[in-house]
Amino acid sequence: MGDVLIRSRQRKTGTVYEYYFEIASVDGSRKWTSKGGFKTKKEAKEAGKKAQELYEKAGQVVIPSEMSVSDFLDLWIEKDCRTDLKDVTVAGYEKKIRLYIKPKLGNYRIKAITKPILQDLIKELFNKGYSKNTISSVKGILTKSFDYAADNHFIAISPAVRLKIPINQQPETPTRYEPHIYIPSDKMKEIFNRFPPGSVSHIPLQLGYRCGLRLGEAFALTREDIDLEKQKLEVNRQVQWFQDKTRTKEKKKSENGSSKAGNGFWYFSEPKYRSYRTIDIDDELAELLRHEIEKQDKACEYYGKYYKRYFVNAPLIYGGKKPEKLPDAMNRIHPDSGAIEIHPLLIRENGEYITARTMQHTSSVIHHKLDFPEFDYHSLRHTHATMLEENGADTVFIQRRLGHVKKSTTPIYTNHLTEAMQMRGISILQNMYE
Repeated sequence: MGDVLIRSRQRKTGTVYEYYFEIASVDGSRKWTSKGGFKTKKEAKEAGKKAQELYEKAGQVVIPSEMSVSDFLDLWIEKDCRTDLKDVTVAGYEKKIRLYIKPKLGNYRIKAITKPILQDLIKELFNKGYSKNTISSVKGILTKSFDYAADNHFIAISPAVRLKIPINQQPETPTRYEPHIYIPSDKMKEIFNRFPPGSVSHIPLQLGYRCGLRLGEAFALTREDIDLEKQKLEVNRQVQWFQDKTRTKEKKKSENGSSKAGNGFWYFSEPKYRSYRTIDIDDELAELLRHEIEKQDKACEYYGKYYKRYFVNAPLIYGGKKPEKLPDAMNRIHPDSGAIEIHPLLIRENGEYITARTMQHTSSVIHHKLDFPEFDYHSLRHTHATMLEENGADTVFIQRRLGHVKKSTTPIYTNHLTEAMQMRGISILQNMYE
């Protein structure tokens, strides 16, 4: 091992120092590596010795990257993740990086990140009440990305080694959850008066209220999922949005109707928790759906070639049961042309697909015009479950209807005190001492 040599450089701000030492020759020619900008000879010498030692061990000089964590994570996504991960997985990584990692660490240089800094981030998420799944995902992203940084010599070693998620501790803030509510019948009547039959929001609201469907499940229904003879409805998929930053204005206009539309596209995936199921529907909902399908048939005939049509890449799953062969993780919905035509249930008169984003406007109207700020679509699911409980349905019936994997989840949805429950309790109280 040769010596680490030091030389001075004159800059406008004064004298700085640079280390340099010889590395392996290439084609018989001597090669050197160097790094400057040090304020003193001592600093340059110490840094040079460290770099030389790492070079001798690894065969390459490892100089801590000046790149920011934010820029590095963008590079990691493009160079590593996109090569062998599904788009939906990459999209999940990007979302968690944007929400949890970049706000805390993005402006730091990657060379400045230490294990205690990463452990503090994990602890902060824990204390803010984020779920174990969210924290585990963030921890996994940190581990994978910093392993890539070390493997590719951005840094000498990864700081994301043996990071721990607190277990035997209480968070400073209780675990986060959405405060979903039970919606009283008078409020539901008001909502349906504001969004009557014929409005684009009426059937989605009814599917949440009368079936307890999740938002993505309701907007993923096709006509083939409905059996009006047996009055049954199958939950075979959910619809989700994929953020696609590469879309041009032309693609936006052709797929979303406007060049100002957001980057991305809708796609089908498995139901949440793979909760495939077949549920019964009541007479009123069956009649509403029958009328809607008849109306769509007439509109299709009227519009002819101008009727909007939609397609997917792979066949859809039907049957309301978990299939032996799992469907594509991301079965993209294409307008106008594609491999397999589909027949979405929720469409406008001209066949245009009504997307789940419709409920953002609907919720805003309910919040502000109907003075009911507590409303959200998922509360329809809670309301449906609570009404079943109120009317004597068994917990296992409610569990399977809502698609809960665990029976212990269902009481969270039925833990609402309705007026009928209150009056029944008072009656019991008045008579139980006789």
